[in-house]
Amino acid sequence: MQGSDIGFAPIKIDSGDDIYVISGVSGQLLKVDKNLKPLADICTPFPALITSSTILGNIWIGVWIERDLRQARMAALDLTDDWSNGPTKSDLRDYQSGFSLHPSSNVWSQILDSEPTALSQVDDSICFSTINRGIYKIDGESNEIWRAEIPKWSEIEKINTFDEIVAFLSYEEQLVLMSKAGGFAIIDENGNLVQKGVLKLPEVITGFQYEKELGWFIKLNGKCFATLSSLTDSPKIYKVLGPVYDVKNIQGEWSWTGWRHDGKLTKEGKLITESRENIGIGIVGENVLTNDGIWEKIRV
Repeated sequence: MQGSDIGFAPIKIDSGDDIYVISGVSGQLLKVDKNLKPLADICTPFPALITSSTILGNIWIGVWIERDLRQARMAALDLTDDWSNGPTKSDLRDYQSGFSLHPSSNVWSQILDSEPTALSQVDDSICFSTINRGIYKIDGESNEIWRAEIPKWSEIEKINTFDEIVAFLSYEEQLVLMSKAGGFAIIDENGNLVQKGVLKLPEVITGFQYEKELGWFIKLNGKCFATLSSLTDSPKIYKVLGPVYDVKNIQGEWSWTGWRHDGKLTKEGKLITESRENIGIGIVGENVLTNDGIWEKIRV
């Protein structure tokens, strides 16, 4: 499948156990298997940008935002179902019906009055944040488990207006979140704050990952990324050609793709990068999906 074109410009790949969901710039969705084989036709369940998404078991959950028409939805789609095209943008412009329209093929769907960010799968649940409202944990059927206040960090309170949570993940039976400005917090199973702090970084955080044998990998929005063994350590900063967009643990080493390069950090701590003429959006196995919708072999 190397060199094949998926048929649209992608923005993200969500990874499940045996299935991957690719989302596009205009709300397109495509399911593929680990061999990159499409499992169904491309569809557009809702005519808006997908701003956040994740996979929980057999469901894919996404957030669609159409800012010009002030429409927002969060919905779940069953990965084993056939997905279909939904309403068009002209349907949404019809004020009388627009607010009753939902993504097609949904298992459940909600009309939103605020924009969720950092939609993340955490164990058998979903966590997300809403700007200036709080953080939430829900189950796969959209039932609320708990909600809590967004942590505040005095060290970065001057930019609090522009800060937001970027992601959540499971860590030692607890929950870790990070903000764009470097704030992190550890939350227990009931939504209570256990610990918080601020990472001193040269750029804005766009995402992060943790592997027990590798530690933390912090994606940044410029020409750096950071690693650290513990959240109480000082981050180690590495310079690269541009932002890292997807990073995986491949054979015990951090490997990634991003802005005009692929890279890896060897077990010995050596940074290796290879330039590319395009932008790597996501990784499946040893393959990179580029911003023009082409599958290529990872270059490191």
